[in-house]
Amino acid sequence: MNSRRIAIGLLVWGGLVMGTAGQGALAAEGDSRPALSAEAAEALARAESSVAQATARKALWTTATSALAQAQEAARKADNAAVMEYAAVASEQASRGMAQLDSPLTNQQH
Repeated sequence: MNSRRIAIGLLVWGGLVMGTAGQGALAAEGDSRPALSAEAAEALARAESSVAQATARKALWTTATSALAQAQEAARKADNAAVMEYAAVASEQASRGMAQLDSPLTNQQH
């Protein structure tokens, strides 16, 4: 039951993130500032989702948090290349944190 709640929460959260990213891109079109590319916005949304999942599973690495913060800062500056680079790192580090939960303990006593 708890995993169902988490899954529903992540879906809702992901929808909000995608909606917010879309609104940000539309708002930027009205400005003279360059807009974040769709590819960079998707990478950022994936990274935010991965970090949220790792947080929910209590498996979040600080490197994922730092990379996500850098990706979000790059998004505010519409630096597509930096967003994609940092978002990839955040997603990878969040994924590794969650994979660590499934790993056997390395400090086993015989």
